[in-house]
Amino acid sequence: MNDALYARVFATLKERIESGAIAVGERLPTQNQLAEEFGVSTITIKHALDLLDRAGYITRRPRLGSEVVSRTGSANDRSARTLPTIGCVLTSFDDSFGTRVLWGILDASLGRANVVLGRTEGFHDREQGLLAQYRDLGVDGLILQPGSSEWIAPAILDLVSTQRPLVILDRNLDGLPVSTVCSDNIASGRAAAEHLFELGHRHIGLVTSSGTVSTLDDRHRGFVFAHAEHGLPFSPAHEYRRVSSVVPDHEVSVDDDLSNLKEFLRSNEHLTGFVASEHAVGLLLVRALRELGREVPRDVSVVSFDAPEHVFDDEVRRFTHIDQHERRLGQATLESVLAQIAEPGRVTKQVLPTELVVGETTAPPRA
Repeated sequence: MNDALYARVFATLKERIESGAIAVGERLPTQNQLAEEFGVSTITIKHALDLLDRAGYITRRPRLGSEVVSRTGSANDRSARTLPTIGCVLTSFDDSFGTRVLWGILDASLGRANVVLGRTEGFHDREQGLLAQYRDLGVDGLILQPGSSEWIAPAILDLVSTQRPLVILDRNLDGLPVSTVCSDNIASGRAAAEHLFELGHRHIGLVTSSGTVSTLDDRHRGFVFAHAEHGLPFSPAHEYRRVSSVVPDHEVSVDDDLSNLKEFLRSNEHLTGFVASEHAVGLLLVRALRELGREVPRDVSVVSFDAPEHVFDDEVRRFTHIDQHERRLGQATLESVLAQIAEPGRVTKQVLPTELVVGETTAPPRA
């Protein structure tokens, strides 16, 4: 895990002071000199010097520079109060996806940032309200998981136009110069379909939620690519993209979703395998199949995305699934926003690899 640039500069100067390499009463080099030495911007140096000042190692005086006043810092170290505050706005989170992302964010923030958490449940007004609230609060940076890739909150445009540190998590917002951290969903959709093809399935379907996010579109794209790479025809009739009870801002009942999904399955009884775009969708799909008298994986195989860690329950069936390494996703997101705080205006796009984990819901098709 790479520390933010200002944190590295702070740690190096702190070590020099504590070791006596820079004596008490001695002035530090100028900000320009330090920036040249460390190969960073003067803004990064200023942030590191602020940390040293508030931790009691130096005192800073206009036109006189920074003077070392203690080798040990103040008795009541004030450095915790200098940590940047990060506003984190998630759509939602649970054990199937989101909780471990949050763990990664919080683990990476220890000693480096204070995190303020908000949840939108996919509602546009809550997303706009939380972003505006945290912006007005004066947070140093923001992490956002948008509820949609088609609707962009006005507060996002304001943050981007003013170059406020902002990282979009698990989504792509095309056309905006904003940093993003997401999984390689195209490769993931391809890998899920290819696993079924490698088992011998030749007629497979895709079941997704009705959400309007880039994540689902990319997984669909990878699913289609896998058909082309294996020389197999793909039919839009083999995909069902209307599961709505799992989407936060929808009010469709599970019973209605089950009824519609079973109608789709009855119309496609020749399909022997399915890719479910989310774990909750996979659970609903398995239930619909069971109610139709079809068992998983004896009659039908299912690959889902993500899976809870049922550490204490061996009876829970483990899905064959795409593991997004959620903690790593959260850690990378926190690193990205800290990097922007150190270097305002920096924009990066990170696409992280995923892994197919074989579980108990896939098997070769029956003869």
